[in-house]
Amino acid sequence: MKINGHIKHVVQASMRLLKDSVLVRHLMLSCVVAILMILIYPPLQWDSFLTDLFFDTEQQRFPLKHAPFLDQWMHTGLKWLMVAVALGSLCLSFIAFGVDRIKPYQKSFACVFIGMTISTTMVALLKHYNLHGCPWDLQMYGGTLPFFDLFSAPPLGIEAGRCFPAGHPSGGFALLAFYYAFGHHLPLFAKRMCYLALFAGSIMGLTQIIRGAHFLSHVLWSAWVVWVCLLMLYWLWPPQVRQT
Repeated sequence: MKINGHIKHVVQASMRLLKDSVLVRHLMLSCVVAILMILIYPPLQWDSFLTDLFFDTEQQRFPLKHAPFLDQWMHTGLKWLMVAVALGSLCLSFIAFGVDRIKPYQKSFACVFIGMTISTTMVALLKHYNLHGCPWDLQMYGGTLPFFDLFSAPPLGIEAGRCFPAGHPSGGFALLAFYYAFGHHLPLFAKRMCYLALFAGSIMGLTQIIRGAHFLSHVLWSAWVVWVCLLMLYWLWPPQVRQT
């Protein structure tokens, strides 16, 4: 009976996918973005161009790697702020049981917590098992690890760099969960949270680029992974079933 229930849920989700124009457009757009990132982005060499701006060739180091503002506030501080937002959403989903004013948004708050947790965890897992090194660990920037292109075969015996995709900005991009969770209830709020997610993720990503912790491509792929994870959650467990 459980298996039949799961199959029924997947079938319903698939039918919802065909009827949800927003979801279809976003899935198609995510595929286009992935293709562009794989085929068009690498030849542009924006990774090295941008990272070189913050690397001191004479001292062979990134001078702002341990800058207090970037390290303590923009890195550690913003990371815990995103954790607080996710946990706050979880708390509001429980509080909604007894508060009529926010009860209509109970499932939406739960979706935000689950979406932020799943998407950032997926980025962390991909990063943990990846061999690409951070810029500050690469030989070309004073480190010890060799550089090799994304999605290419790594050198034999290479030490795991665990730096792709970027973990830190995924927390900011994960605010996109608000967009999908509240889009049906509060469209203006959802749109503003979408802009905030893009801004927060970009600022957090830029912080890591300046410090030498990530390339721009690491940040962009982090945003893509978060985006697709949230789309899958929205597809399988929408905050509100659309009326047909």
